[in-house]
Amino acid sequence: MRRGTAGLLRVLSGHLRPFGISVLFAVVNQAAGMGAVVLAAATAGQALSGAADLWPLFWWTLGLTAVRAVANWVESWISHELSFRVLAQVRQWLYQAFARIAPGGLIRRRGGDLVVRALRDSESLEIFYAHTSIYVAAALVVAPAALAAMAMIGGGWAALVLLPWMAASAAVPLALRRAGARHGGDLTDALTELNVEVTDLVQGLREILSFGRGADRLDRLRDADRRLAAAQRRQARRAGLETVAGGAAIGGASLSVLATGLHTGLPAPALLASVALAGAAFTPITMLLNVTRVWGLTSSSADRVFDLLEEPAAVPDTGRAPLPVLTGPPAVEFDEVVFGYDETRPVLRGVSLTVPGGTTLALAGATGAGKSTLAHLLLRHFDPASGTVRIGGADLRDLPVDDLTELVCHVPQEAFLFHDTLRANLELARPGASAEDVAQACADARVTPFLDRLPDGLDTVVGERGAALSGGERQRVAIARALLRDRPVLVLDESSSQLDALSEHELQAALDRVRNGRTTLVIAHRLTTLRHADLVAVLDHGRIADLGRHAELMARCAPYRRLVQAQADAAALLDGRPVPTTKRGGDP
Repeated sequence: MRRGTAGLLRVLSGHLRPFGISVLFAVVNQAAGMGAVVLAAATAGQALSGAADLWPLFWWTLGLTAVRAVANWVESWISHELSFRVLAQVRQWLYQAFARIAPGGLIRRRGGDLVVRALRDSESLEIFYAHTSIYVAAALVVAPAALAAMAMIGGGWAALVLLPWMAASAAVPLALRRAGARHGGDLTDALTELNVEVTDLVQGLREILSFGRGADRLDRLRDADRRLAAAQRRQARRAGLETVAGGAAIGGASLSVLATGLHTGLPAPALLASVALAGAAFTPITMLLNVTRVWGLTSSSADRVFDLLEEPAAVPDTGRAPLPVLTGPPAVEFDEVVFGYDETRPVLRGVSLTVPGGTTLALAGATGAGKSTLAHLLLRHFDPASGTVRIGGADLRDLPVDDLTELVCHVPQEAFLFHDTLRANLELARPGASAEDVAQACADARVTPFLDRLPDGLDTVVGERGAALSGGERQRVAIARALLRDRPVLVLDESSSQLDALSEHELQAALDRVRNGRTTLVIAHRLTTLRHADLVAVLDHGRIADLGRHAELMARCAPYRRLVQAQADAAALLDGRPVPTTKRGGDP
């Protein structure tokens, strides 16, 4: 049994009552349908034999037809109600899985693949819950009952003749189950690949067009589409073979029962009823085969869904300690922290660093020195391989993961804004925030100056990922959102990277006001940010090279001077000014 199949059955075990009711009405539906067909054939046989009073058989046939219609409606209603409830539950589990493993567990996954798992793969489970599981259970009841009815109507020989044909029709999909599983997996992979390509194309369309690579991306899309078409053809060929085999079994069974009845001299009513029952007896098997033809696709989708649901969290949520009681801004400590994103690439090598409460600490260093990694550990996106990260003296691993958001707020380098109003994006930080608090956060983060140009002010829809705003404006909104959240520890990741000089000066002045009462960790390269920080920690190859104020570090720390000089050189080049010469060894 595949992992996904086991997961499907585990979920179904929590819904046994509606499942049992669906199976009951599926049995009644199929049994009433077979009974109506047999009575109709018997009625025709009685008419051929010259019987005069056919009305009782007619009314019985009509009654069974009505019973079948009602049972079919009830079974379909309850089974789909069951499946939709399960799908809603599975999608909630998927959201919880995303939240549990994010962001570390999502780094190696592509967005298009996650969308397929959350939508198409989960939707594929509907076939199992609304059809496959119910038809399997119904077939186990109705098929033996049909054989027993054949023995009563057409005799033991007719039942014996029917049995191998029914067994053969069920054996064909079993014989092809490996091919079905392989075809279903190939089809799922091809669908996922195509979805990923389309997602990348849509999200990266601006860059694709600006670099003139539209033809290349279109070729990739065509290749993915061809692979999907090839997988669909393989799936269709196998499903067609199963359909032909099922039809041949029904035809063979009907002819065999007819020949047996003629040979044994069955009277016309019994003979016609037996032949009709021979075809109707395949109803439960035919209904089952109609859904098992795509079982490989369903089971493959289930594997992908439950693999994600069962993926362990990036950090274990085993902490149960209460949040530390704070009487002021808490200190942040990194104590002999060692961490690497894989075992062969250590990023931090025994980092020890204390950020006093209420202090703004800037992290400086070359790309890859470990600045963002320290922020990730403070936000507990990952846990260190060894060492400890503390806030207010509390080890982060001792705290529940969800409670950490009560202590820390993060402003990422690239702020994500939803396709909603500016007000809604701000209130994401604090639903129901008062108009005064929103206005104050906007003022402190310098959002207010550009509100006047928006057509509806705070009620302006900002577009997909905030497309109606500039990069700097999006960052200001992100900072306002963090201020509205109002947590004692603030992490700013390149918060002014997309601002011009004037806007950066305005925002820096705002940050100087709002950092009071908070412990702030700033990941920064810009000289203005480094100068305004209370302390600067210089990281070099995963270690703390030095710690101090900007002026102190300029006097004693060569790696820091080189970093500042590189910024000055870059600014000079942008302004068209000559790059100043440096002293030997790289010291300015």
